[in-house]
Amino acid sequence: MPAGLSDAQRLLVQRKFHVADGVYAQSGRGVQARFSSGWGAALAAARLLGALPETAIRWWTEQPGGHLLLTAGDDAYKISLSVEGEALHGVAALPIGWLVEDEARALAAALRPLDHLLGCGGAADAPWLSDGGGISPRWQRIGAQIAQLFALGYGASEASRQDPHVYLAEGLALALTDRQALNVNDPKLERLLVASLLSEGFWRRNSPPLGE
Repeated sequence: MPAGLSDAQRLLVQRKFHVADGVYAQSGRGVQARFSSGWGAALAAARLLGALPETAIRWWTEQPGGHLLLTAGDDAYKISLSVEGEALHGVAALPIGWLVEDEARALAAALRPLDHLLGCGGAADAPWLSDGGGISPRWQRIGAQIAQLFALGYGASEASRQDPHVYLAEGLALALTDRQALNVNDPKLERLLVASLLSEGFWRRNSPPLGE
């Protein structure tokens, strides 16, 4: 594993990242000029996630679900998916081209599993954090606040005003890359994220139990 990644990021790559067969060969010139392989792109995605608190990344690596699959173009989220014969749960498909064309969009896609895991441990047909869920009482309070803020309609994109999952993913991605911009567009969400999902101290005090 190359330098530049923390131990937690390295574990995240090892345990949660997957590259679809043929995705690099099918990618455009921009991707192949930027990355030497599909796994090179995966490492770039891991670096984007490195702005999360260290405890958050470590907790994510320890969960049974919450995977990232680099694809040629599909950005769907799958509750369960077979990858190279292995049954995976909570899989966010991340188009490899986004890592070159729009890193903020790529980061938002890569953050979706965290919303699912914190909401219900990655269970099917259960509320995500952004739906108002939460796998502990403290996280349920955070989820309820996110759901209330979503209802105010301050999402930066049309999709984020229609879908709470997109609302949190895009808001969290913006908080990690341009906090001032989020503060201008959605100051209440910015304050909430800074005090919770983006706070190392909050994670250490309220680190959720491991998924079953």
